[in-house]
Amino acid sequence: MGIHEEISVEELAEVAVKPILRVIRIIFIEAFCEFLVYWVGRCFLFVVTLGHYPRGKQIKEHEGRIIFTGFVVIIFSIVLISIYV
Repeated sequence: MGIHEEISVEELAEVAVKPILRVIRIIFIEAFCEFLVYWVGRCFLFVVTLGHYPRGKQIKEHEGRIIFTGFVVIIFSIVLISIYV
């Protein structure tokens, strides 16, 4: 037994691939949340306000509120579905 231990190809591949997969997963989750939650919130607010909000500059200024609304709508929908199904 020497100081150098042999590393298998599987272990080497695992060490190399894990960080790459982690970054891809984070990017996918971010893109999913950004796209789905944002558009659910925007459509919900647009329907509830009969097309008056969000429009124009409000879209960029109130992006956080739109995303929060989308998140609340999705959670509320999941809760209602789980109660009544």
